[in-house]
Amino acid sequence: MLARTLLFGSLLIAAVIVYAIVDVATTPASRIRGLPKWLWIVVVVLVPLVGAILWFIVGKGRRGSTTKPATPTDIVDRGPTSGPFSTESVDDRIARLEEELRRLDEEGENPSKDSA
Repeated sequence: MLARTLLFGSLLIAAVIVYAIVDVATTPASRIRGLPKWLWIVVVVLVPLVGAILWFIVGKGRRGSTTKPATPTDIVDRGPTSGPFSTESVDDRIARLEEELRRLDEEGENPSKDSA
């Protein structure tokens, strides 16, 4: 009974370590925190169970997370050549939207005779 428990525990620990090594190797560098990818592999191999636990708790960033969240000012600071403002500058977009709002306001004040 004790031998089976030790065997099962050893296999479970080995599986966690192998999974951690494969996970470190296949995780994009942008999602890895703390240490470089190669150093995480070294930690998991040299300090097997503790290294694997540290990898899953500390090293691996959450899905979809970035090192620094983007803010609206980051998008504007990038200028008119990237992001959602790629075809027009911010000032041109604001002017176009203001003109569209002004036109919609005028239509609301003077409803067309077709809708009567």
